[in-house]
Amino acid sequence: MNYSYELIEKYKVFKGYTQDKQVVSDVESVTKGSLSDIKKGKRHLTANQCIFICKEMDIDFKPELIQLAIERSKTKEESSAWEEVAKKISAACVAGLLLLTASFTQVQGAHKRIRHIL
Repeated sequence: MNYSYELIEKYKVFKGYTQDKQVVSDVESVTKGSLSDIKKGKRHLTANQCIFICKEMDIDFKPELIQLAIERSKTKEESSAWEEVAKKISAACVAGLLLLTASFTQVQGAHKRIRHIL
């Protein structure tokens, strides 16, 4: 299953839909034919369609756009470049979370020491 269709399937589950025609009525420029081509891997969602679906599901669309770009890549080099971008973004997010956790832990530790002294 390709990424575009996986995102559509997640959307269907999120909305409680059982039929593809329900997605066709929601997502701009998606027809029965284009949805069929997406299922077969002949077409992909557009960036705007991806953003719409993500906003409807209340998820961040930026990582999804990167996955879409990887799927749409025409060469191995292009795909590798997008995968590298995704890894760098993930690493930056992990580093940010670690920094946030470390600073929170330091504040909590200082707070406990002050309470103990009083």
